[in-house]
Amino acid sequence: MRATEKKKIRQQLELKRREANEAYRRSQTVNREATAEPLQDLADQASEGYRKEFLYSLSDGERATLLQVEEALRRLDEGTYEKCRSCEQKIPLARLKAIPWASLCIECQEQQEADGS
Repeated sequence: MRATEKKKIRQQLELKRREANEAYRRSQTVNREATAEPLQDLADQASEGYRKEFLYSLSDGERATLLQVEEALRRLDEGTYEKCRSCEQKIPLARLKAIPWASLCIECQEQQEADGS
């Protein structure tokens, strides 16, 4: 991978990390505000329960993305960024440009999804 491509990918990863951090902070703030509001009736309680569950799942997804981005930055620094963590073959540059935090080649990703892991 050329230095200019590496620089662009690093910029994409750092931007995604900032976005994930900000989204996580926003969802935590909304969650804190939601728990501070008094509930009036059973319908409000059910609606608020659904809202809280949605916020928890959203923050879990954001946390997972953030961890993947940080792992990709670490691999970039170590020089193992382009290597599939499963088969150790080179991940195509087009895949890395599309999903900069990808750690598996397409074949290994498809196999992992097929296995349900």
